[in-house]
Amino acid sequence: MTATIAPAATADITMPTGMVGFPAAHRFLLHPHQEGVFAMECLDDPDLGFVVIAPSLFFPHYAPVIDSATTQALGLESASDALVLLVVTVGTADRPAHANLLAPLVVNRHTKVASQVVLSDSELPLRAPIPEG
Repeated sequence: MTATIAPAATADITMPTGMVGFPAAHRFLLHPHQEGVFAMECLDDPDLGFVVIAPSLFFPHYAPVIDSATTQALGLESASDALVLLVVTVGTADRPAHANLLAPLVVNRHTKVASQVVLSDSELPLRAPIPEG
């Protein structure tokens, strides 16, 4: 159950359980940067922010299976209700950028409630290199 249609304007996102490694970070602004690329600004901690992408940009066959507990908790009734985003680690001169395919963000497009889902029983990489191009 996934969709990657992204918001065209800044969206206020709530993550009741926080993010992995950042349990106190609950409120975010999702700012579109360019098509499929977003800056995710934490409202609870002004020093915290992330770059997130729509999987379709670099991983067109990415189709995570979201468990029923998550779909119920987020109130997702269909795939079109879900916006799936990948957290990116920005690259440096020595190391390319990579995306976390193992723990996507899943956002209810209607309520703007989100969760970072660690996919169980998955062989997807935590650090998938983002192709240059």
